[in-house]
Amino acid sequence: MPKPLREVAEVPLIIRIIRGLEKGGVREIGIVIGYLGDDLMSGLLAHVHRAKLSFFLNDEYEKPNGTSLLKARDFVTGPTFLLMSDHLWSPDLLSAVGSSPVGEQQSALGVDYRIDACFDLDDATKVQVQDGRIVRIGKQLKNYNALDTGLFLITPALIEALDAVNGPEGCSLSEGVAALASRGRMLGADVGDATWIDVDTPEAHAEAERLISTLGEELDKQSHDALEHSMVTGVWPRAREDRAAAIKKAQER
Repeated sequence: MPKPLREVAEVPLIIRIIRGLEKGGVREIGIVIGYLGDDLMSGLLAHVHRAKLSFFLNDEYEKPNGTSLLKARDFVTGPTFLLMSDHLWSPDLLSAVGSSPVGEQQSALGVDYRIDACFDLDDATKVQVQDGRIVRIGKQLKNYNALDTGLFLITPALIEALDAVNGPEGCSLSEGVAALASRGRMLGADVGDATWIDVDTPEAHAEAERLISTLGEELDKQSHDALEHSMVTGVWPRAREDRAAAIKKAQER
C-alpha cells in the first residue's frame, strides 16, 4: 500500500490532508504520483468528490523530493500551497501560511519556533530565520531558530530555483529553498501555536493518533484550549506566556 493511503485513526493520511485543504477553501489539488501510483490514484478517486484532482507522474521517484515538484511545474501558475503527503496539520497552520504576503518572485515556508515541542527533533528539517526571511535550511543545520513544518506557499519562483539546482541526481526541496533564500526571496511564515506532525515513523504514527484523540479530527488546539478555558481559569494567559518564551529561546540559539 502507498504510504499516503496508510490510515491514521482509521482515515488515510492523504485523505486527511485533502479534507483539510477543502475546508480551507482549496478546490483544485495537484498530486504527484510515482511508486504504486495507480493504487494511490484509484484510492483517491474513490474518496474525494469535492475538489478537482490533477495527477502528475514522477517516473524518477527514487530521486529527491524537489524532482517530484518539478513534475508538477505546469500546475504552479501563481501562489500555490505545497504539502507533504505524510504531514498532518491543523486549519490554523494553513491559514498562517496562506496569509503570508508572498510576492511574485517569492515563496514562503511555514516555520515553527517551538523547537523543544518537536516530537522528533533529530528527523526535523531545521531553519534559520532572520527578519522574517529564511537564510539557511537543512536537517543537519547546527545554528537554527525554527523548524520546517512541511507546508509551503510557493510561486513559479521556487520552480525556477529548483531548475537552477537540478542535475542528474535530481534535487531536493531544501536545495530549491536554499537557492531562493540566497536571493532573499524565501519567507518564513510563523505558524504560531498551530499543531502539526510528520507521520514518518511508527512512533510518530502513534503520536498522531494520540493528538487526534486529544484535539479532535482537525488537530484544532484552539478549540481544545477554549474548552479547557471554560473549565480551568488562566489557560489562555499561560499559553501566551509559553509562546513568548518559546520564541525568545529559539531566537537565542
